[in-house]
Amino acid sequence: MANVNICVVLPSPVAYSETFLQTHIECLSAAVNYLEDFPVVIDEVFPKQISADRNEQLKRQARVCWHRYVLNPIKKNSLRKFFKRNGINVVLAEYGLTGIGVLKLCEELNIPLIVHFHGYDAYLTELLDRHRHAYKRMFDYASVIIAVSKHMVEQLVKLGALAEKVVYVPYGVEINKFAQAAVLKSPPHVLSVGRFVEKKAPYLTILAFKKVLERLPEARLVMLGAGLLHDVCSKLIKALHVEHAVELKGIVDHAGVAALMQESRVFVQHSLVPASGDTEGTPVAILEAGAAGLPVVSTRHAGIIDAVIHGKTGFLVNEGDIDAMAEYLYQLLANPELASKMGKNSREYIHANFSMERSIEQLRKILETCVIGRSTAVRELTGDQTANIRQSKETTSYPW
Repeated sequence: MANVNICVVLPSPVAYSETFLQTHIECLSAAVNYLEDFPVVIDEVFPKQISADRNEQLKRQARVCWHRYVLNPIKKNSLRKFFKRNGINVVLAEYGLTGIGVLKLCEELNIPLIVHFHGYDAYLTELLDRHRHAYKRMFDYASVIIAVSKHMVEQLVKLGALAEKVVYVPYGVEINKFAQAAVLKSPPHVLSVGRFVEKKAPYLTILAFKKVLERLPEARLVMLGAGLLHDVCSKLIKALHVEHAVELKGIVDHAGVAALMQESRVFVQHSLVPASGDTEGTPVAILEAGAAGLPVVSTRHAGIIDAVIHGKTGFLVNEGDIDAMAEYLYQLLANPELASKMGKNSREYIHANFSMERSIEQLRKILETCVIGRSTAVRELTGDQTANIRQSKETTSYPW
């Protein structure tokens, strides 16, 4: 039995939408650390700029010196002490930028580094351009690179990661926290859960639903979440005169989301790739909707195609195709029997392929293998041996 002391390293405290990170902390880590504002590669954080303004040049030089000679050494030393105090022998860095931040220290202490990518960190064009060389160094050192979708596996290889290092480990959901929705008896309600950001295109969901209302006036749409586009969507709802049928409920806790799924007939999400390149990993809300026995109408986008089987557990449309989305929403709302059948298929599929137990066990085996140096390839790991993970957790966050 291996003695595996894991540190889950995060860029900041867990956000309300990052339930997958909270699960990793609770189920895997012996210690937790936050790398807030830890710019190891100064020139990538403060890129060199040609400026005729002497004052601006001096300000930039002062910022670089402050980070390079004062803050970075202090933070690196604190992190080194944290790893040693907790006996850390493997690091799980959540998000690619966190992997960059902890890379040099892992190299120095000869600690295996696992980098877990989640979405924007594998796709956002501006970020990839800025950190291209740092990503390459991280890919070279890291023992394993984890992707949450099959599409992301291909993307990380394109970015320079060795194919044999990249492992597909999808998110998991706790199936027993979601009762089978009584879709046959549910009113014609559509549920959407997600941040109001560009890649989730909530405005397109509203436009598609407006077309549904023209054919099924009793239909209703409930949208949960917050974000920069929330006010835009609120104005759009008023402009379309659908305030009576579309409700924006803001942020709702996990129990509240599960309860609303029980009152719905269909789950919808219109993810797409915006000009920035930002892309989904695998949306947890879609997995949870499937676990609750709801059919899903979504787009052929990144990990969504892993989680929804078109024509069996829901329907998929091309990005931006609100006409097709409206048609499939109407079919499911107008035909409870079809919605119920697809919902049951969805629950079975999620249970078989996206359970929390399966996801955590895959991560645990990867982490243990990196520590004990087992020769078996990570992709071919089998057996019941699991890590003897120290359960006491220490969390630290720098005061700056």
